[in-house]
Amino acid sequence: LARAVAASAADGEVMLLCVGGSGAMRTGLNLVLNFRAMGLYHMLVLALERDVCTSLWDALPSLACVWWPRRLEAPRPASLYNTMFNKVALAFFEARKVLLERLVVKHRLNVLHLDADTIWFANPYPVLKTVYRDHAIVVQADNPFANAGILYVQNVAPGDSAAWVLEELNRRIDRFTYRPESVKELPSSGWSTPPHFANADEQANLNDIIASSLNGAPTFAAGVEFYEARFKKDKGSQEAAKRMQDGRWTRKQQQGDVAPARQRLVSVKPDHSLDKVVHLCKMDSWGAVSAAPLRVPGNASAPAASLLLAPEWLFSHFPYGIFFPAYRVCHAASWGWASLSPLEQRLCMPGFRVPTVMVHMAGLRNGQWGRRGVMRAFGVWHEEADKVAPETWVSPRTKRLLVAGPDMLRAGLASMSDFDAFAARLLLLGLLLGRRVVMPPLPKDARWAERAIEPRHLRAIEVGCGPDKQRVWLPMPHFKEPWCSGVDFLYEIDYRAVAPSIPPSDVSHIRRRIQGREGSIHQ
Repeated sequence: LARAVAASAADGEVMLLCVGGSGAMRTGLNLVLNFRAMGLYHMLVLALERDVCTSLWDALPSLACVWWPRRLEAPRPASLYNTMFNKVALAFFEARKVLLERLVVKHRLNVLHLDADTIWFANPYPVLKTVYRDHAIVVQADNPFANAGILYVQNVAPGDSAAWVLEELNRRIDRFTYRPESVKELPSSGWSTPPHFANADEQANLNDIIASSLNGAPTFAAGVEFYEARFKKDKGSQEAAKRMQDGRWTRKQQQGDVAPARQRLVSVKPDHSLDKVVHLCKMDSWGAVSAAPLRVPGNASAPAASLLLAPEWLFSHFPYGIFFPAYRVCHAASWGWASLSPLEQRLCMPGFRVPTVMVHMAGLRNGQWGRRGVMRAFGVWHEEADKVAPETWVSPRTKRLLVAGPDMLRAGLASMSDFDAFAARLLLLGLLLGRRVVMPPLPKDARWAERAIEPRHLRAIEVGCGPDKQRVWLPMPHFKEPWCSGVDFLYEIDYRAVAPSIPPSDVSHIRRRIQGREGSIHQ
C-alpha cells in the first residue's frame, strides 16, 4: 500500500476508485480521463484482480492500480446477507472502506472516495477547499442522511470524531459479515434465529453511525434491526412477520433514532463572497445545507468534527433531483451560444458554468454499459476508455460509418417504440455491413419525443445548444442484455463535429426508409 500511495497521492490528496468487470473498467477509465482533463492525476484504483489492473495499464500505463486478493477471497459465514447478494461485490465494498480508513487514518491523506457511475462536470476541489473547508467529511446526501459511495474526507486526525466514523463503519461491516449471530445481541433482534440476515451494507451502517454520533448513543435500529425482520419475514420467519406487521415497531426501528438525530443537524448558510467558486448555471440552487456535528458516543474527550450533507448542486442524484432543471437553465438561448466555443456548445456550459459539479447515476438500473450511453449523450465520454476489455465488443471497431438520412424519420414514427424499432434495425444493418452507425436524433416536433426527455421516462436527453439543440436516443432498457452492451454507435451531433475530417470513402449513407423496396444504400 505504501508503494501505491507514493505512486498516486499528491500534496496530501488522493482519489480512490474501485473498478470491477468490463463495464466498470470502461466507466472507471473514463472517470480517470475525465479528471486528468481537469489536471487531476492523483487517482488510486482498487481492482477486483490483477487482470483488471493489467487491462487498465494496457490503456493507461501510468495509472496507479492495486488489487487485494486476501481481503476479497476471505471466506464468509452463510448469513442471508452473505448469500443473497453477489459475494464478489460484497467483498469489494468491504475492501474499499477498509482501504479508505487506512489511507485517511494511517497515511494521513485527504481522500475523495468515488463510484465509477458518476459524471464530474467540474473540478470539485475549489469548492471542497474553500466553501466546505471546515467539514471533515463531505458526503452525498441520501435517505436518511448519506450515500456511502461519494464522500470526501479531509484534515482527519487519529482519535477524532471523523476518524471514529470511518473506524466504526469498518467494525460494524466486519462484525455482521463474519459474526452474523451477533445480531441477536442487539436490543430489538434477540428473537432472530439462524440463518440471520445481519445487514453489513456500508450505507445502512453509515447512516446508523451518523445517528449514533448525533444522539450520543449507539444505534443499529434503522440499518440493521429493521432489515433483520424484513428479510427474515421473506424467508418465512413468523417472529419477523409479527414485527413487520406491527406499525409501532417498524416506525420505532426506522425513525426512533433517526428523527431525533435529524433534529440535531445544524444549518450551513451559503457564503456569497465565494460565488465565483460556485460557478453554476442556476445560482439559486446554492442555499442552506445541513451538517452533522460529530461526537464519539461515550467519549467526550474525543475531538469533535463536522460531517456535511453535500448540497445537490455539488453531489447530485440522477435522474431525479435538481440536475435536469439546472441543465435546462444551462441550455437557455440567452447565453448567446453563437459566440461560444464548440466545447461549450456541445456541453451546454456557458463560460464553463455547470448544472451540478457531479451527478451520480446509481439510480439507473441498467448497468455500467447503459451509464456509458448517458455519458456519451452528454458528451463527456472519452473514446480512449473503450480500449479496455476489447473482447466484450459486438460491434466491429472500425472507422467506417453508416449514416441515416433525415428522410428516414419523416414518416412512420408515431411513438418511442417505433423509434426503438427503427434504431434496432439500423444497428442490425450496421452490424451486418461492418460499420459504426450514426444514430439520428428524435424528431423535434413529436409530442412523444418531448415526453421521452422527462426524467420518469429518460428515453432521450436534450443535448447541444442554440441551432444544434437536439434530443438524442438512449437505448434503455435494452442495454440490460449483456450482448447489447457491445453494440456501439455514434450520435449525429458528434458525427457533424468530425465529418469534415472523415474520408468520404469511409461513410455510407442510407436514403429513404429501411422497410420495403424503397430502402437503398448510397455510398
